[in-house]
Amino acid sequence: MIQAPQNYGMQQPATQVQTRKPSFAPSYNAVQINLDTPTLNAPPAMPYYPPVNMEPYKPQAPVPAQPEAPAQAPAQPTQVPPPVLDTTLPQQPQVQQPTEQPKVDIKQETNQGPQNLADEAFKGLSNPDFDVQALAMEDIAKKGLNNQADVIPYVQENIFDKLIDIMNVDSTKLAGPTDKQLEIRDKMAQNDKAIEDAVKAGQDPKSAKLPFALTPQEEEEGNKLSPMEQAERNKEYAMFTTAILQKTYADEVEKQSGTVVPLTELPGSRAIITTLKTSDNPDMAASAIDALRYVQRPEYKEDLTQLYTIAQNDSRQQVADAATEALASLNAPQEAQQNPQNAANQTA
Repeated sequence: MIQAPQNYGMQQPATQVQTRKPSFAPSYNAVQINLDTPTLNAPPAMPYYPPVNMEPYKPQAPVPAQPEAPAQAPAQPTQVPPPVLDTTLPQQPQVQQPTEQPKVDIKQETNQGPQNLADEAFKGLSNPDFDVQALAMEDIAKKGLNNQADVIPYVQENIFDKLIDIMNVDSTKLAGPTDKQLEIRDKMAQNDKAIEDAVKAGQDPKSAKLPFALTPQEEEEGNKLSPMEQAERNKEYAMFTTAILQKTYADEVEKQSGTVVPLTELPGSRAIITTLKTSDNPDMAASAIDALRYVQRPEYKEDLTQLYTIAQNDSRQQVADAATEALASLNAPQEAQQNPQNAANQTA
């Protein structure tokens, strides 16, 4: 655990970059991003106004009144002649044989508009199946790493809320791995160690003598994640996916208004910082540091220096090492800081 969590308090970066409340809410690809920034210590609020496609009002031309038709005199009754009966039998109509119509392969077009993509992602994040959640987050993250503009449709309040919900899941109430799984994993680890030693000795890893002979079924059981482990994995996914959307949000706000959103007012930043301060899982704390590294910029240097410095003294070596690397990258030349792929590789 990181000691003295009260020292994680953020300093208002407005002393470095002047923030202002813009008078407009620009729309990016039919998705509106709220530019209002709340106070420093208040929970981040970014009200989402769904895009509404409204047709412009077109006034209808007045319809000229039709002149009334002159009243006509009532028609005189006419004599109806008696009907003439035709006694001949009608001919049977010829039945035309139906011709076979050619088959037409109709391919339905799928609507992949910005809001449709966001709705699909929200559905995946809301799914109780942990694997479905993971796939939804992986899809967003891959798009953001390839092209930041591709994730603008996902910068919405409901998406951030779902990612924060995933980070805050109480995994202690979920079932963990069974004793049998733990036993198999221990054997798998010893087998991996034997292969690693063989490689270091310059031997063919396939010829390494394994201490345990495991069947494919046993290996499959050992590799299967328990619900608790799936939830923990998804927390790491959620933090990095949130970081990708945070960076997109901050960059778009600055592009449109010239305003730098403070670190603590980025949507989801409090959940990531809380994970760093309170998580008992060293992997989770290290992932929180990687997520913060992805969004780091010169305006956030003071706040991030506080976080990384305290985490550097963490008793867990994995967390301390991650904080040391993050602090070094923060103090590196600006060109090096602008390559967020480094943090992405570490998270992967």
